[in-house]
Amino acid sequence: MSKKEKEEEELLRKIKEISDYKYALDESSIIAITDQKGIINHVNDNFCKISKYSREELLGKDHRIINSGYHPKEFIKSIWTTIANGKIWKGELKNRAKDGSAYWVDTTIVPFLNESGKPYQYVAIRSDITERKNAEEELLKKIKEISDYKYALDESSIVAITDQKGIITHVNDNFCKISKYNREELLGQDHRIINSAYHPQKFIQELWKTIGKGKVWKGELKNRAKDGTAYWVDTTIVPFLNDQGKPYQYVAIRSDISERKRGEEKIAKMLINTEYQNKQLVDFCNIVSHNLRAPLVNISMLLDYMETCDTESEKSEVLGRVQPVINHLNGILDELVESLQIRQDAAVESTKIDLKETLDKILIGFETQIKQYKAKIAIDFNEVGTLFYPQRYIDSIFTNLISNALKYKSPDRNVSIKIKTYYEDNEIVLAVADNGLGIDLDLHKHNMFKIRKVFHKHPDARGFGLFMTKTQVEAMGGHIWIDSTPNKGSTFYIKFKPQIS
Repeated sequence: MSKKEKEEEELLRKIKEISDYKYALDESSIIAITDQKGIINHVNDNFCKISKYSREELLGKDHRIINSGYHPKEFIKSIWTTIANGKIWKGELKNRAKDGSAYWVDTTIVPFLNESGKPYQYVAIRSDITERKNAEEELLKKIKEISDYKYALDESSIVAITDQKGIITHVNDNFCKISKYNREELLGQDHRIINSAYHPQKFIQELWKTIGKGKVWKGELKNRAKDGTAYWVDTTIVPFLNDQGKPYQYVAIRSDISERKRGEEKIAKMLINTEYQNKQLVDFCNIVSHNLRAPLVNISMLLDYMETCDTESEKSEVLGRVQPVINHLNGILDELVESLQIRQDAAVESTKIDLKETLDKILIGFETQIKQYKAKIAIDFNEVGTLFYPQRYIDSIFTNLISNALKYKSPDRNVSIKIKTYYEDNEIVLAVADNGLGIDLDLHKHNMFKIRKVFHKHPDARGFGLFMTKTQVEAMGGHIWIDSTPNKGSTFYIKFKPQIS
């Protein structure tokens, strides 16, 4: 084969190779060729297919025929600046088909340069990325939608996120605002930082048991802010589960219901007070009838007797017997007035009381008796150390119960008094136990807390302390009862109705 034949064969081979490349490009890509002014002089079938224009409609036009108006003028200008300088431009373009539908193409525009280095035509090679761009747009729309939901949630609710161990990893501004902690103080802590100790341990355990199983928990929680104030939140805790169906984090969404709970508390207190006042009115009538009748009858009889006296000395003797009865009557009236005052001021101000501090002050007043009787006093305020209650009522309750324990001590043993607080059914219980004389409840159960009822002989016994204690406890919606065994001792229990601070 001659040299010329070989050259011709090589040329044909190169032409075929170029033809194959062009075929592959035409089959796989969207091709358009324009002159240096941007006028279309060639489009392949894929261009026609995606643009929905025929070849005749496209040739002789520029690319404004498929301009979607999506890209700003500055963007289009930068493309022309790049390729006019003989540089390749790559990017993504959103075009508009003949039927008005939009489509996206990943585009490479290659300038073909003449001998002077100036472009004389441009070849635009595109690939359809509409499906991907639609997916991206849908994803961005979902992300924005989620972002909008998050914004709405953050603005309207109190939000906290914890890991599976309950360690706080995120709080929003509303959480910081209501808890009065800053974000740095909360992150890395668990929710014990806002635990008010209002809910019993079993309640909290049930909460964790529910969300630990991947179930949503809903309920109302009483929390404690940094400054000690209490607040109530309506709470939904949502577990987020991993591929194994196990929680890997918890999102707690709360709303402040403190105002509503205070309203409920006031209504409940009003109902209790109404019921209490009706009951106390009957009790008061019985007290007046029972305790005032005898002295008044006694005075009336003495006065009748005095009218029959013939001498001044006899009348003077009768008057001398009237005075002690009058003094006794005055004492009863004073006690009844004090009792009425407690019933009228059931809305007396409550404060947060440190029980240990209060009891220590009360015990100072009994210091002499404690030493004299070698009394041992055991105090256990570990479970409940504070109480929201009227201070003067607590002072009176401690004073009366300790006074009784010392007053009615057993002559056979040293005095032992045990004072303890604990939770029972979401309420605080105070127990004061002694090893004194005890009381026969079979005989005296129904008279235990009535005025002027005494169960042991003692010069200081008036039968008023327990009556006053019961009045103060019930005025705040609580309940008092006794467990006692003769010659072994007594235990007084007081269940305090929870107060909202």
